[in-house]
Amino acid sequence: MSVRCRKCTADVPAGRPVDAFERVRLADDPADPNCGHFYVETVYVLQCPACRHRQEHSHRATPYATLREAQKEVDSLELGKG
Repeated sequence: MSVRCRKCTADVPAGRPVDAFERVRLADDPADPNCGHFYVETVYVLQCPACRHRQEHSHRATPYATLREAQKEVDSLELGKG
């Protein structure tokens, strides 16, 4: 799978991220079946091979009913990386 660079529109391979991180995001789109829930997103930072531009690409999103549950999951992911 590849993504288009937002700067030069070249193909950026999504399978080779230069960095990755997790974040919590509120699902606020009414069309989203999990609207009102919180997502723990795994985000890849991709670098364009043509222009070297870096951009975020949401790799995976897992919904949680409460912010506390989502934050607990992010905290456990951080502690497990040590």
